[in-house]
Amino acid sequence: MLRFQQKMIIAFLIFILLPIIVLGFVSYKISSTTLEQKISNQTVQTLKAVDRNVMSSVSEVDAFSDYVISSGEIQSYLSTNDTTSMIDFYNKQQAVAGMMLGNSQIADFILYREGGGATHLRDTQIPTFQKFRSSHFYRQILKEKGRGVWLTPSEHQPFTQDNRFSFTLGRVVKDINTLNNLGYVILDVNINLFDSTFKDVHEGSSYGMLVNQQGTIVYSLNRNLIGKPFAIKHLSDIQSKKSGYLIDTWKGKKSLITYMPSSFQRGTGSSSLMMISVEPWKDISNDITHIRNMTLLIVGLALIVAGLFNMFYLKRIALFIQELLKYMKLAEKGTLSIRIKRYKIKELENIAIGFNNMITRIQQLLREVETEQERKREAQFKVLQQQINPHFLYNTLESINALASLNGQKDISKMTINLGKLLRISINGGYEVTVKDEIRHVMSYLEIQKIRYDNRFSYEVEVEKALENQPVLKLILQPLVENILIHAFDQSHTGRIQISGTIANGHGQFIIEDNGKGMDPHMWLNFDRSEKPKSGGHGIRNVQERLELYYGKNYGLMICSSENSGTKIRISFPIQGDKHGI
Repeated sequence: MLRFQQKMIIAFLIFILLPIIVLGFVSYKISSTTLEQKISNQTVQTLKAVDRNVMSSVSEVDAFSDYVISSGEIQSYLSTNDTTSMIDFYNKQQAVAGMMLGNSQIADFILYREGGGATHLRDTQIPTFQKFRSSHFYRQILKEKGRGVWLTPSEHQPFTQDNRFSFTLGRVVKDINTLNNLGYVILDVNINLFDSTFKDVHEGSSYGMLVNQQGTIVYSLNRNLIGKPFAIKHLSDIQSKKSGYLIDTWKGKKSLITYMPSSFQRGTGSSSLMMISVEPWKDISNDITHIRNMTLLIVGLALIVAGLFNMFYLKRIALFIQELLKYMKLAEKGTLSIRIKRYKIKELENIAIGFNNMITRIQQLLREVETEQERKREAQFKVLQQQINPHFLYNTLESINALASLNGQKDISKMTINLGKLLRISINGGYEVTVKDEIRHVMSYLEIQKIRYDNRFSYEVEVEKALENQPVLKLILQPLVENILIHAFDQSHTGRIQISGTIANGHGQFIIEDNGKGMDPHMWLNFDRSEKPKSGGHGIRNVQERLELYYGKNYGLMICSSENSGTKIRISFPIQGDKHGI
């Protein structure tokens, strides 16, 4: 079970720190996503500009190749087997040669005749026409029917023997009159064709590249990457031929990778190329890193504040509440001598003063209630006890009067003697008498009633010796015996009453039994004090109320009875050492 102080700390962390952490995390994610989108959009625009420049460079080479294949000298050279025509080409057509050699992007120029044979500018070894015709490159050139076919640096380059990277452009030369194939022109284009263009993407640790659909890098300013795979986890996204961006790991570094399809077409049936920009994430995440660091700083400060708040304020409140709960439990158990000490915090001090005043007031009210209840119980007990005397005296005198008018003086004398005994116990000012005296009192009453009822009933009394000298509330047997005589027996019934006294379970008890007609369960004693007793009797109710008032609710009467089966009444009362009197 968490303590109050721990609950307050947890609440502080949940309702203050957690929103700060969530806000920082959301801000970081939103800023990161926004930054990714913004930089990627900018990079896409840059890649589009680079792509246009690439196409411009490609177009220049294509235009030069158009000029070459449409040149009359080339047409003449390829349409005849006259070897001198090529000499004439070198000697007489200086303008064409100057344009070709003056183009810094062209590293070599190769011509293949349709009938066989080859000529090129550089003094290097090139594939024979037969080997050239067996290549896939040749079949692509034929398929394009005069359009250019490009080989990228990452592909097999049979026309360069010095292990350098280059682009290769191949075209079929057709007769401009008949459109028959005359030969084939091969241009060896320097790798730096796109260098100036891709420098716009290359900034700091960022760089751009061209990647084919197989995931192979075909061009990069970093020549060491050419021909190597572009190894990232989400390569399939790039191969989808759509523009976009993603965060992935490239060369062991988290990087923002932006990609778009290139307009550079190498020829029909060739896989398209993708323009790719790679930017290390750490170079572009300085702003969101600042947001993250600020969030962590705020969380750290909040933890420090929480610790100080707990140490100097919350701990005191928690201790006060714990102490208040402890004193409230003591007060609940009846310990009203407790007082809470004063606290420096004003609000806690006011609560402590209020609690102490409340306990003091409760003590006063309890004393007043106890005094009032004591007086009320004494008054009620006196009234109840006084109710017995005139009631019984009236019945006894009536019996004496009836007997005197009918018969002799012997019985009258006996009744008078027993009546005197009764009155002596009744008039006694104490609340209690010994068990022996209470038995003597009820026996005197029974002797009087035997004369009155002409011995139509008998009685037996048996009390344990150990109980005889124990104190008991007086006048508790006589009302019950009177009730038996009035209600249990009729004219044709010979009654029997048994009274016994014992000690059971540490308590004293009287048991009164009769063989009368019993009672209807619905007519049993109703102990509700709010009901007034019926006119003319007090009986069982009177005894029960006096026992409760004097000894408490743990003591009193228990009745067992049913119609025509007699009645058994048990009276329980405390013996010495277990009394709760007035």
